Amino acid sequence: MHEKGEIVKEYLRKYPSISSKKLAETIIAEVPGLFRDYDAARSAIRYYRGAQGDKNRKSMDPNGFIPKVIVPPGEPENYEPYLLPADAYPIIVGADAHIPYHDQDALEIFIERAASLKAKTILLLGDWVDFYQLSKYIKDPRMRDTAEEIATFREILAVMRNAVPKARIVYKYGNHDERFDNYIMHNAPALFSVERVHLDAVLGLKEIGGEIVQNKRVIRAGHLNLIHGHEYRFAISNPVNPARGLYLRAKKSAVCAHFHQSSDHAEQDISGKIVNCWSVGCLCGLHPQYMPLNKWNHGFAEITMDDDYYNVRNRKIINYRLLQ
Repeated sequence: MHEKGEIVKEYLRKYPSISSKKLAETIIAEVPGLFRDYDAARSAIRYYRGAQGDKNRKSMDPNGFIPKVIVPPGEPENYEPYLLPADAYPIIVGADAHIPYHDQDALEIFIERAASLKAKTILLLGDWVDFYQLSKYIKDPRMRDTAEEIATFREILAVMRNAVPKARIVYKYGNHDERFDNYIMHNAPALFSVERVHLDAVLGLKEIGGEIVQNKRVIRAGHLNLIHGHEYRFAISNPVNPARGLYLRAKKSAVCAHFHQSSDHAEQDISGKIVNCWSVGCLCGLHPQYMPLNKWNHGFAEITMDDDYYNVRNRKIINYRLLQ
């Protein structure tokens, strides 16, 4: 029994949290012939765990016990990517309209291009509504209210749906979109359990067959990752090249918005694989009161698939002309 006992204790130290049943099956599979059968293996495991009654525990060296490790159950948050299906292409990606501060002409160009591209997926990559009054920053009380912003978004959403009636519309929350639910949780937490109070209900996406992606989840289109941009804590709020900043954190091919700039960055890894990142332009006004001088530009992205390889066109709108 000494040799068997040492092997059992070795397995108990290696797998302290596995059940006696599972550990017995493992030992029988990995050390055939050590025990005559499953019951003998499980009995030995229970013996060295001190689980065979007071009599056996008293006759055993107190230092020989290797009890099972039991940790109280936790509540880990589920963070799974949102996967776009293989038939989602072509995809058009637009972000940062900041309604009601959207640029009407830029937005019309975006929707017209979605229609001419015959986009199968319209990906709204965050901050389509500004939620100015819900900001934690100083606000001008004379500016538009939240209800008006939402009503304007729903009007634009209807225009989008009419222009591309069969497209899948996916709305991923950006940092401005998160202001809505955060405001309720902070100021009226008792109402947060009411389903119709949440932003996903008031935006009207579900009414036209749209989908919501929240909780900072990554969207994946094949091997390409798409985020709004606020999911990472960038070292500087507005980097010289947002796409390079995204590359330094993601280490995978990815697209982001958030910075209101069109940029791209590519590097080759040690195996010769190219990792490419992009940041897309915005669809809002370019000279807001809080920062009239900036490096912003209008734009959006198009993603197509060709022979199992995706292609990203990071398109700029300059002087209301869509550049090739």
